[in-house]
Formats: sequence, structure tokens, C-alpha cells
Amino acid sequence: MNVRSGTVTVPTTPTTALPAFAWREVSLVAAVAGALFLARIDRYRIGGDELYFLAAGRHPSVSYADQGPLVPLLAALSDFLAPGSLVALRLPALLFTVVAIALSAVMAREFGGGRLPQTVAAIAYATTPMAVMQSAMLSTFAVDITLTAVLAWLLIRWVRTRTDSLLIAAGFVAAVDFQVKWLIPIICAVLALGVAVFGPREMLRRPAWWLGAGLLAGSAVPILWWQHTHSWPQLAMGAVVREEQIATAAVLSAPWTMIQVTGAGGLLLLVGMWAGLRAERFRPYYFLIPMIALGLGAVVLFGLRPYFVAGAFPGLFAAGAVYLADREITRLTAVVGGGLAALTTAICVGVVVVLPLPESDLRQPTDDYSQIHSRSVLFGPSGWEDLVNTVSDTYHRLPAQQREGLVIVTQNYWQAAALDDFARNTDLPAVFSPNRGYAYFGTPPDTATTVLYVGVDDPDTALRTRFAHTTLLTDIDEPLGFPGVNRGVAVWLCSGPSQPWSVLWPGAMELRLVDGTSRHGR
Repeated sequence: MNVRSGTVTVPTTPTTALPAFAWREVSLVAAVAGALFLARIDRYRIGGDELYFLAAGRHPSVSYADQGPLVPLLAALSDFLAPGSLVALRLPALLFTVVAIALSAVMAREFGGGRLPQTVAAIAYATTPMAVMQSAMLSTFAVDITLTAVLAWLLIRWVRTRTDSLLIAAGFVAAVDFQVKWLIPIICAVLALGVAVFGPREMLRRPAWWLGAGLLAGSAVPILWWQHTHSWPQLAMGAVVREEQIATAAVLSAPWTMIQVTGAGGLLLLVGMWAGLRAERFRPYYFLIPMIALGLGAVVLFGLRPYFVAGAFPGLFAAGAVYLADREITRLTAVVGGGLAALTTAICVGVVVVLPLPESDLRQPTDDYSQIHSRSVLFGPSGWEDLVNTVSDTYHRLPAQQREGLVIVTQNYWQAAALDDFARNTDLPAVFSPNRGYAYFGTPPDTATTVLYVGVDDPDTALRTRFAHTTLLTDIDEPLGFPGVNRGVAVWLCSGPSQPWSVLWPGAMELRLVDGTSRHGR
């Protein structure tokens, strides 16, 4: 026990006792944060990706072109239990966020931190913009961040206890996370490299390690088989994600993006990084360094999304809080620390209370992809009703003979998912899209020689085919509308495709999201 601080115990052997867990303090932080996030959980309109998750859940599969099956299953479950409820849809994201808050404190305890550092770590994570984003909507990263942090905690705990069941549990968590994103095998490989280089190499010699690795490998078999039979679209998604991130924020702006997702609490993350490299108590955990370093490098140097490294946030907050608790805390340090905690809390509460802004405050059109992201954050998605109502009205104005056997084909997957969800209880025909994962949900039947095409580009360009007849029926182009939803979109009637759909569909498939700004100068 460190007598000076009275809060820290260095975990060195399996028999070393940990400080008591700060149940009251951490529970209070998690409960307040959870209540705050819950109070605004349905303020944002449903997002395009959330609509896609619901559509994917109605097309169950062991894998998808752009993700694993777990998040679509969560969406399907919410749709079964409470159809149309945004609260039910987003509740898993909120719960995973609360778990990450608690996990920050648990990891501080594992590092030997007492009540104060445990509480500080929990507050630090709860007040980051990342936590606000994680809890706001159902997403793959909302689940992946927490599962990655759980994996790291299990390995950290094994270092102290040498309990091999933890390694098996780590393999199970990795196997579950692989059903969310493909990032976890890379993380596991980097962790294994870190163990091989920095130790404890004994971990790699344990049968439990290999059993856990077997769980991960076994979980990958159906996913890899699906990808193999569909020409590996997930691998191509890496370049697409990078392109979209660079369009949102250029590579050179990545440090600023990291500041935006960490807020003032990012200072504690920096302290955690420093502590991990310099403090003796963290030497047994050096195997985590490559994971953190490569993750940051990928975000800063290659333009990957910031949440790719967010799974390290709970551990870094914990390390930073414990490291500071080891130091002599002067009055000035206490004042500065308290001020930063108050600032991060105020910013978090302010963001949650103020956002999203009312659409009536929107003054400028959205002309660029980077503006789509900021608009989504500030105002949320919009325009779904305009899209669905216009398509529905256009369809019903067609003569009955033209509607017979007609199908709807959209250029991007958001449009298809919106029509699938908002109009599923109407008499609209089947909806298809060659875009991203939606392309694998089904191909229009060859008998469908007439289609109602919804898209940004003209049908010949978007579908890479020639139609005998194409007629522009209507435009959906609100000046302040959401690109690709109710701005820059047109509805066409097309008949006589040059090839059967079963032949032309593979050539029409596209992973890139056609965002709708291309008709307005992009």
C-alpha cells in the first residue's frame, strides 16, 4: 500500500489485494450519465445507417458486405419487441456506453487505484464527446469500442491473477466482437505481437490462450465463407471507409478530430500514455503499447476513423487517473483538475441538452460531403418523409398496367432502407439497391422489365446499363434538404433494360455511398 496517497496498491502478484471498488461513486457517475443520455435518446431522427441495420435485420445472414451480423440482430430484436421505437433501437448503444464508463473505473482498480482514481476515470469517459456519440445512435462502433475495452481488461487482469479462464473469456469476447467489425482480429494480432515483444510471454504458452484463439478462429469460419462466396466485399470496404473519412476530415486534420472526440478529457488520455511508458507500475502492461501506437498511427497518418482507437480510452483514462493519484496532489493541482472535470462535464451536458438543433435554424445548403457529417451532428438526419411520400405518390400516379410487375431500385442504400422501413406497411413494390450491403439482399427478378428508379445520377449511369425508355417523373430537391434523401434526388420510370437483372446486377454493385452532393458541385 502506498501510505502517502492511501489510494494506490501496486498489483504485482496474484496474491496482491486490490483496493475496494468504488461502488457508490462509480454507480452514481454511470447512473447520471445513463439518465442524461437516455433523456435525449430519441431526439435525433433515425439515421440512414440505423435504417440499414433494420433492413439488414430483416435479411438475416452470417455476414454482410460491410459488417458482421450482431448489430443487425440487435436492430431486428428491437423491431420485434417495440416496432418503430427509437428508444428500443438505441438502448443497446446506451448500455454499451454505460458499461464502458464502469469499465474505466474497473481498470483503474485493476491498476491499483482507489476510490478517487476510479471515480476520475469513470467521469473522464462519461464526459467525452465520444461517449455522447457512442450512446446517441445504434452503430457498430458503439458496440466495438466497449468489447475491445473488455478484451484489454481481461488480459490486464490475467497479468495480475494468472487465471487462465480470463484468456478463454478474452477469446470469447473477441469472437463476439468479430460479429460486429473486422477490426478485432487485427487488434488481437497486435496484442499477441506486444506480448511476444514485451511479455509476459508466458501468456502465449498457456493452452487457454490458444483455446481463446480457437474460439475467435471458429467464429470467423462462417463469416469468411460468406465473404469468399461473395468476392470479399469487406476487404474492399477498407478503402471506402478511408475515402469517406478523408472526405469528412482531411488526413492533416486528424489531430483536431481526435481533440473533438476526446474533449478536455484528452489531457488525461495523454497522461495515461505518458504513464504507460514511464511509470514502473505499468511495466507489466507494455504489451498494450503496440495496439495503442498503431491505432493512433492509423487514425492520424492514414485517415481512419477516430473510434478505431477508442477501445483504448477506458484503459488510458484509468492509467492516467492512477498515475496522478501516485503524485503529490497540491492545492493548485486539485483546483486545475477540478476545473477540468467541471469543464468536461459542462460541455457534455451542454451538448446533450442543446443538440440536435431545430431544423428551422438551418441556413446554409449542404453542398459537400464534409458538411453532411457536421449537419448530422448539429441537426440530425432529415427528409425521410419527403423521400418516401414522393416515391409513393409517384408510384400511385402510374397507370395500373405500368405498376404491374414493377419494382423500385434506388441508387444508395439509405434510400432503399428508408423506403423499406417507412413504407413496409403500404402497397409499394419490393425495393432493391446495388449499393453497399443492400446489393446482397436480393436482385430484381428478370421478369421486372419496368422499374421506378430513385437516385442522384441518371439510371443509365448509376446502374451501368441501357434502358429502352427512361422518363424523368419528378425531382426531390429541397434547397436546404439532406443530400441524397430530399435534395438532389430524382425519380425515373425505366423500362427495357439492355440485360436481365441477374446479369447486369454484379456490374451495378457499388460500395461507395453516393451522398447526393455530386449534383451540386462535388
